[in-house]
Amino acid sequence: MPDNGMDFAQALAARMHDIASACTQCGKCFEACPITHAVGLADAEPRHVLAGIVDLLNGKAGTPEAERWAAACSMSGACIDACNYGVNPRIMVRLAHFANIRRRAGDTARGNATRAFRGMARAVRIVSRLQLGESVLTKLQPPIGRALPARKPDIVLYTGCNVHKTPHILILCLQVIESLGLTYEVVGGPSACCGIFHFLSGDAESSERMGLHTLAQIKDLGASDMISWCPSCQTQFDEIILPNVERITGEVPFTLTPWFVFLEQRLEQLQTLLKNPVKKRVALNERPGIPEVTRAVKRILRAIPQLEFVELDVPRVGLMSNYLTVTPRLKDELREAEFRAAAAAGVSTLATVFHACHRELCHFEKNVSFDIVNVMELIGESMGIHAEDIYKRLKLMDDVEAMMNDVRGLIRRYDLDENEAREVLLADQLAARALQGAILQDPAR
Repeated sequence: MPDNGMDFAQALAARMHDIASACTQCGKCFEACPITHAVGLADAEPRHVLAGIVDLLNGKAGTPEAERWAAACSMSGACIDACNYGVNPRIMVRLAHFANIRRRAGDTARGNATRAFRGMARAVRIVSRLQLGESVLTKLQPPIGRALPARKPDIVLYTGCNVHKTPHILILCLQVIESLGLTYEVVGGPSACCGIFHFLSGDAESSERMGLHTLAQIKDLGASDMISWCPSCQTQFDEIILPNVERITGEVPFTLTPWFVFLEQRLEQLQTLLKNPVKKRVALNERPGIPEVTRAVKRILRAIPQLEFVELDVPRVGLMSNYLTVTPRLKDELREAEFRAAAAAGVSTLATVFHACHRELCHFEKNVSFDIVNVMELIGESMGIHAEDIYKRLKLMDDVEAMMNDVRGLIRRYDLDENEAREVLLADQLAARALQGAILQDPAR
């Protein structure tokens, strides 16, 4: 039965109470976590840390170890199978971090959330405009308040926000949908945020408002399938927004299917379109946070004619690479271990799955012995479709003034402020750290 009269923040508080009550504080999830060593918690007593997590969920001050662990969660999901008591530890730790941020931020939570969201929206707006003309940009980011289509589409593709920095990925997704003979509508961009920026800042009310507004946009289009690209958005809806909606209303309006799972479900039809041989030896930049996506991607890659798929024996951590920002040394170590393993395996191509991973890895192509592309580019190559990775082309330039010269025509077309564009490009250019040591450069490249 629904909890009549309960609002979103109250529903979150009730969920936190239920999870805290269900947790036995055995510490198995902490022991399974791949991030503890990187944040100096290798010697922490697991039960002590979990006691602090439960305190955070109950609105109290947690232990320093619990606060540190919650803040460092990379959403790998290794903890989920470790629990034998019906608790999802990833959700538990996420909610503990939310509770701690909300308690500490107090009245400043909403302002902090607004600044974080506006920073993201500004970067997406500028970086996408430095790559696309108006017609394509409008197709990928339809305006708010557009008229509903006369006929219900087969698919709504919910893109999230940050993938619009690497728009060639979305362009390829739409070309694949069209090739499958399906109709679609796109919901995405900052005007259709899942609310995660506000949630991470402790602002439950704004997170609810944004998430529910986006759900309404998706639902109103009446598609048979609701597909999502972004893993951050997927987990925000699956683990935070939709369970709260169910607690408040007693029902879940719909669920979102990850893009590559959607393709896997149509693999038989997709295989008829994968006609061109792709004579490449390919390894995957895997992320463990949504295991069914990794499974789906591997099945699709193995269906591409003459593509040789190579498994790399390296650690897999995080929902996306940007979830490791709080542990920069670990991020560097994992990236370089993967690059070394890929080079040793003689791969021609390292394929990223998600947009944030692609943004942070693509420009290293000049330092390694293999290409770095997104999985969608390999699918497109076999299908005979193409979209230029302008983001990578710009990032490979290194020098921000060279980038500015390349995009100056679009700066004028959109009447962007040159200093603002330079600032955004410079920040994005420096987002990834240089490779450590002399590794992997192929003199023939």
